[in-house]
Amino acid sequence: MKITRKGHGFTLIELLVVIGIIALLAALVLGSGNSGSARRNVTQGAMQSIEAALERYCVEHGEYPEPVNADETAEIVPGKIYRIGAARCLYQALRGDGRDAIKGAGSAEAQSDGKVSNDEVKNVIIQDLPQAFRRKVGGSYILVDAFGRPFQYIKADSDKKNTINSTYDLWSYAEDDKNVMAKSKDAEANASLGTKWIKNW
Repeated sequence: MKITRKGHGFTLIELLVVIGIIALLAALVLGSGNSGSARRNVTQGAMQSIEAALERYCVEHGEYPEPVNADETAEIVPGKIYRIGAARCLYQALRGDGRDAIKGAGSAEAQSDGKVSNDEVKNVIIQDLPQAFRRKVGGSYILVDAFGRPFQYIKADSDKKNTINSTYDLWSYAEDDKNVMAKSKDAEANASLGTKWIKNW
C-alpha cells in the first residue's frame, strides 16, 4: 500500500523560526519601555529567532553564512566604532536582501537596499523582520539588537579555533559600551569582559 502525502507541511526549523518571530514581536510589544531589562529581553528574543533562522539557513545552504569582511567597521553611536561585517552578513543571509556581504554567495552588485526584490524572495529566511532590528549604515543594512548596536557573529573555523561554540558564536554587547571591539574568544579568556553581554555560549 502506497501512502501519498497531500500538500506540504512545515519543517521543524520553519516552525521554530515562526515561533521565534512571534516571541520577538511579543517581546517588542510587552517590553516597549526603554529600560535595560526590557531591551535585554527583546534582544534575547531576537537572538533566539536569529539562531533558529541560522539553522534553517544551514539546512538550505549546507553551511552557516560567513561574512566577506568580518572586520568592517562603522561609527554607529557618535564616537563609538563597531564591527559591522557580521551584522551585514546576518541581515543579508536571513532577510534575503542582498548577497555581497556573504562569502561565496554574491557579487558587488547584490547590495542590500532595504527591500526584497522578486529575484531575492528565494533567499528569505525571516519573512517579517521587524524594522527595529535593521539599520541602514552607509549604503547597506545591518542586523541590530534592541540597544541599536550591531549583532556580533563569528562562524566557527576548526583550523583557526576562532569560536567558543563548534558552530558559531552570536552575541550582543547589550549595556556594555566599553568593550565593543572585543570578540567571543576575548571574553572566554577574560570572564569579566562579557558579563553584560547576551551570548549563545
